[in-house]
Amino acid sequence: MPAKGSSLDSWLEYISSVHPREIELGLDRTRRVAQRLQLETPDSLVVTVAGTNGKGSCVATMEAILLQAGYKTGCYTSPHIHAFNERIRIDSQSIDDELLVAALEAIDAAREGESLSYFEYATLAGLYLFRESRVDVALLEVGLGGRLDAVNIVDADVVIISSIGIDHTDWLGNDIESIAAEKAGVMRAYSPTVFGGMSPPSAIINRAQELGSPLLVLGHDFHIIESPDGASWQWRGLTREGISKCYPDLPLTSLMLSNVAAAIQAINLLPIGMKDEIVDVALTELVLAGRFEVRRDCITGRSVIFDVAHNPAAMEQLAARVQRYKDLNPELGRVVVVLAMMADKDVLGMITALEYCVDIWYIAQVDQARSMAADEVAQTMKSVRIGGDRGQIFQFDNVQSAYRAACAETEGPDLVLVTGSFLTVAAVHGLSEQA
Repeated sequence: MPAKGSSLDSWLEYISSVHPREIELGLDRTRRVAQRLQLETPDSLVVTVAGTNGKGSCVATMEAILLQAGYKTGCYTSPHIHAFNERIRIDSQSIDDELLVAALEAIDAAREGESLSYFEYATLAGLYLFRESRVDVALLEVGLGGRLDAVNIVDADVVIISSIGIDHTDWLGNDIESIAAEKAGVMRAYSPTVFGGMSPPSAIINRAQELGSPLLVLGHDFHIIESPDGASWQWRGLTREGISKCYPDLPLTSLMLSNVAAAIQAINLLPIGMKDEIVDVALTELVLAGRFEVRRDCITGRSVIFDVAHNPAAMEQLAARVQRYKDLNPELGRVVVVLAMMADKDVLGMITALEYCVDIWYIAQVDQARSMAADEVAQTMKSVRIGGDRGQIFQFDNVQSAYRAACAETEGPDLVLVTGSFLTVAAVHGLSEQA
């Protein structure tokens, strides 16, 4: 255990070493420590967000709306891009080192021999800090799955399941229904669940029926209606009392509309009040780092899009959004991708999903044991005749070198896309500035 007054870095190193495995799903250890700290039943309202993709976007949207409406918010998300502190936000501000260290000290003192993982420490720290700050609404993002994720020690007033796709198969199963069953584990009896897709798997429908949980589905109970000119959209859905509600002429954001719509529906199911114009104002400047985030390279001025897509479903969405971005900006030239991925992902599926919108590939790797070597990614691409025949694949030992080359070797109208994982984006995000 770090000495009193130790730095946050010392504490982060320590909590990484306490548990023998990086990931161990299960609630018993976390729940026992939470009980000692009286964290299991927050005084605040709670929205828990699960899903394969889109969780962070849902949290960011709800945070923006609730803050605009005057409510004090606590957000717990993962992973981070620049600093661990980003995982815990109060009123949109990352928690400072001193408060975070105090929370970790309290959790470690309450362990009484329990072995907590890094993620379990982080989850408890979030709950501890939200209680100490007396937030009105806690927004909790599930880290992995749902049923056995540490976040699930808390009962939610409203649940969002943003999407279901194939990912983390070693932990959650190899098919949609198995994965959906794990994510459905965050649902609670009689509390509403918002599903951010148009076709919920049977596991979610059946679980909602078992629990008596109202299930609100995109395209059935709440809707996205884009304007003919594509410049705005309207949301239609239901209030907590089941009354129809509409927000017309909403501004578009860089986030997926399905996630924004699910977040708005969840807000309307909470026992809170707010003026209709709040949503419009909140969405006007809504941006989330690494989610189709348009920036500019600090040295060359090249246009750069950062996106943390890290599974085939997310890559399919990303490719569609890049194509639409090109359609709306006909002056754009080539799309050049800086790509680094983890070896435990469906690498071929991700590359194939992205193929049709990319002209040149700058393949890299991150300094992490799970990363797939750049050479292996390139060979995988060439084996299915992607990029190789045209000589459009370049390999680099690290993301920074790939990014620098991509920005320097392209021309003014070209677009650089950085994607493949949170770690890929984190490696070079700081080399850019707001566009």
